[in-house]
Amino acid sequence: MTRHSITVTAHHADGTICPSEHRHTTSSSPLTEGCTGRERFLATCSCKQWTSGRSSTKSYAAEEGRRHRSNQLPAKSTPPSKSPAVARQLLRFDAAD
Repeated sequence: MTRHSITVTAHHADGTICPSEHRHTTSSSPLTEGCTGRERFLATCSCKQWTSGRSSTKSYAAEEGRRHRSNQLPAKSTPPSKSPAVARQLLRFDAAD
């Protein structure tokens, strides 16, 4: 089964990646000299089959990634029965040593 890990990257208005070393205010205004500021965020999956749409905030891009990853998980099977017979089967010790 493919492992789905999500990476969120910031991009400048010209499409180049804004490195994590670039510092910004909480409103995404650049504090690093020469940085034009973060214009959008993209989330990409390690499965290489999905990329988020253009997001204006990092948290929304990350949420889109979580949604993608949860949609890729297999359906959960029904939990085992909690009847006494099942419990005895699980707790049975082999006394023949």
